[in-house]
Amino acid sequence: MNFIRRVDQFISIRDESENDPTKLRANHDLKPTPPKERTWEMYNYFIVWFQSVLTVTAWNTGPSLVQTTGLDYRQVIYAGLIASFWAALMVSLAAWPGATYHIGYPVLARSVFGPRLAKFFVLVRLFVAAMWFSVNSYNGAMCLVVCFRCVFGHRWVNLPNHLPASADITTAQMISFLVYWIGQFSLMFLHPRKIRWFFLVKGLIMPFACFGIFIFCMIKGHGASGFDIDVTSYNTSRGNKWMYVFNSVAGALSPMIVNQPDIARYAKKKSHVLIPQALGLIIAQMLILILGMACNSALKKAYGESYWSLWEMFDAILDRGWSAKTRFAIFLCAFAFTLSAAGTNVFGNSIPFAADISFLLPKYFTIVRGQIFLGLLTWALVPWKTVNSAETLINFLGSYSIFLGPVLACILVDFYIFRRGNLHVPSLYTKKPGSLYWNWHGCNVWGFCAWIISPVIAIPGFVRSYHMNILNQRWSDIFNCGWLYTFLIASGAYLLLGYFFRPKIYPDEHADAPTTFEYMVPTNGFFEDDEPINGVGHPSVMSYTSKDEEEVSVEDMKAEKVVLTENPVE
Repeated sequence: MNFIRRVDQFISIRDESENDPTKLRANHDLKPTPPKERTWEMYNYFIVWFQSVLTVTAWNTGPSLVQTTGLDYRQVIYAGLIASFWAALMVSLAAWPGATYHIGYPVLARSVFGPRLAKFFVLVRLFVAAMWFSVNSYNGAMCLVVCFRCVFGHRWVNLPNHLPASADITTAQMISFLVYWIGQFSLMFLHPRKIRWFFLVKGLIMPFACFGIFIFCMIKGHGASGFDIDVTSYNTSRGNKWMYVFNSVAGALSPMIVNQPDIARYAKKKSHVLIPQALGLIIAQMLILILGMACNSALKKAYGESYWSLWEMFDAILDRGWSAKTRFAIFLCAFAFTLSAAGTNVFGNSIPFAADISFLLPKYFTIVRGQIFLGLLTWALVPWKTVNSAETLINFLGSYSIFLGPVLACILVDFYIFRRGNLHVPSLYTKKPGSLYWNWHGCNVWGFCAWIISPVIAIPGFVRSYHMNILNQRWSDIFNCGWLYTFLIASGAYLLLGYFFRPKIYPDEHADAPTTFEYMVPTNGFFEDDEPINGVGHPSVMSYTSKDEEEVSVEDMKAEKVVLTENPVE
């Protein structure tokens, strides 16, 4: 027992909250981000969307939507543009609370669902982030297969497989996964305030790779010529097809929209998370959508076949032009998309997972520790089994947006409408019954009700995605735009229930404070009688504290000088 106690003390993270029964256990990463750690500039928030959106999955989205819906390429572009503007608006709205009060999603969830119920919503996000991280790690590793083919040629393609069929992975794929994992794992040691440099490098590289592929395809096919892509669409109305495109574009971004506070909290200025992110998202999303369709159409003219996957396109180019120049060019492009997979995985999965586990287990996990743990956990999750065998799980992860939309809706309605942009930050770290966000035993029951009823409308379509012989197409049409529908339902439900239960904006001792929009913003969410947290507090208190410390320091220096004068050192 003594050994276990010593180990526990060795790995535990010390914090003053551990000895205070009125405070929720916290650590440095869980508390508001102090000014010196707000390192993200305006260009970081613009460029982060280039590194996040310019991915293999997004490249394949354009031609896949044309094939699936049967819409003209112009209509896909128009619907995608509307979805991009909507997603950009949601990104800006979701980022604002984090940039304003310098807190991440888990702490923000306390203000909406209560300190105890927030753990459920954090736990769900943690599980999904872990699964997607492992799956995307495997997909990113497959990017290296093309790189290795360019370098080693037939020796790589014909590499003997020494693993049994039951392993669901070949020797070549395992080597690729190991190499990719080592490179990606090194990023786990970087705190979010430092990872921005990797995002910057990747964001600058990706446009060159995308346009390089585009120029090659245009030259090879002598233009796109009408995007004449084979169509195998399902039978539904044009309006539902538009909604399907909308949901495919905006819904795919929903996890990163909910994750916004985890990144926005590091902004030097809160205005940096608005226009830069919106522009970065819209430009990158439309760029990858159009380039994917154009390259597919051009290569069909050149090769007589459509390629729905970027890697199939790379293999086709190598098969028809095995030269040193072609291999080098494809290697550079494939490697760029390999970096892209790692950057998107960090931005969309490892940072949220680390923020969540540091929230659930603040005594043992910081954000960096959480990222390292996730990197090691990837092997235990055996992603090649998930990708190759667990089709049901993959479909569930892809449907996650119908549960994320309502969470985002509850957060936005609570913050902007009921609280009018005002949060009392110290109450977010208090577990005393009767405190501002405690509600009923630490749970906001009516907030949970607004969330739980929202996905119901999409569940029949979700079931039909596994059993096409039951129900009818109408339910699939609803499910195919589930993110938007569930978001709107949750917004209405939370708004309605909120008018009956009327959440308090301030603690009882400050109930008479003005409720004007963002009244608490100039004071960082603190009243003058609140103690600072993590170097963040009421400006007058922080100014007084700094001045007081300076005076004490001067007095100490004077006292030390007197002692030295009276008792000179021999």
